[in-house]
Amino acid sequence: MGVKTETARRLRSSLFLVVVGLGCGALLGFAITPHTSDDGRPSVGGAAATSTTHSFMSNMHLPSFVHHAMGDVEDDHHPDHGGDEGDAHGEEVLVSSSSRSSVDSAVKITAQTHTQSGKQSWANPEHRETYKTMYNEYHKLRSGVDVCHSCRFLEGLYKIYKFQTVLDAGCGTAVMVRKLRKAGFDARGIEAASLPLEEYAKDLLANGTVFSVPMQEIPFETARFDLITSVEVFEHIPEADIDRSINEISRVAKPGAGAFITVGQSTSRFDTVEGRKKSAVAAISTQFKFHETVKPRQWWIDTFCAHGFYEDPRAYMMMVRMANEGGLSRPPPRGWLALVKGKPGAQPCKCTVPPGRQGNWFCGQGRPNAKRDVAKLWAELSA
Repeated sequence: MGVKTETARRLRSSLFLVVVGLGCGALLGFAITPHTSDDGRPSVGGAAATSTTHSFMSNMHLPSFVHHAMGDVEDDHHPDHGGDEGDAHGEEVLVSSSSRSSVDSAVKITAQTHTQSGKQSWANPEHRETYKTMYNEYHKLRSGVDVCHSCRFLEGLYKIYKFQTVLDAGCGTAVMVRKLRKAGFDARGIEAASLPLEEYAKDLLANGTVFSVPMQEIPFETARFDLITSVEVFEHIPEADIDRSINEISRVAKPGAGAFITVGQSTSRFDTVEGRKKSAVAAISTQFKFHETVKPRQWWIDTFCAHGFYEDPRAYMMMVRMANEGGLSRPPPRGWLALVKGKPGAQPCKCTVPPGRQGNWFCGQGRPNAKRDVAKLWAELSA
């Protein structure tokens, strides 16, 4: 009897320890594991994101004068930035707290959707004013003197491209431009919305460092820049304007220049009738969308390739590794494009599938007529 009692006691003790161990393990895993988007990337709010960003900046091997100029870049990173799959930055801010619940019920469709609302274009004066109104409202609530969506990429960009001249296409409040110039680089910027530059970069507007123009009207001279950056911008450009925009960044990029582009991979909740009802842009028709051009990765690669920008898999993986603090703890995002400028038609338009990704999902459907469409554009421009 005593043996049985002792055995039962030991079993109960063992079971208790197992339960306690499992509970502690679950709590520890919750505490240290980043929340992920549906692309496997961590969201950038909260303790996990803060830790990542601190390490990202503290490990930078930029020149010492760059460190000094960058300051606390992690404080510049907007907590709502959704990145690759969600591109959620700024979506919540268009809604007042009292109306948020009804808008949250709107369905947000996640990509490979081909989204194009019609023949909207910044070349149409009426359309231009509508888009400027939309994005000025957008920036009223999501911009700030220290908001910098691009700054998190500075370490990787400098290590890979060793640039001296940079164009930030879609520079917002020009925080990255200002920081790079303070560090001794020749950085310039363009921003289609007028409000962020007028509110936060009047001095840079006045001296011609930045311009309030859409991407298809870049005012800088040909072959000016070593590096082009554009973070979460291209999905906002109407499809009718995409080729003219890329043609312009190709024009101002030096031969062999690098380009680091990130594009959102989902539609916006504020592009639905229900989602827009109680937003700050409720009066504007949903024919005009915040995310005008949502396309698969291969579509973007074919499009850039037709203009002579080719995928650089090594640079892409370096950016992913550095963003993950030296290891592939997150799957590589399909919305990041690391490119190098070459001669149009000199290389195949290849989508390289990284480790941990499935090819059809990662690359998606391409743009078979891209080269033909771009050739037609060149003929129109030279006529």
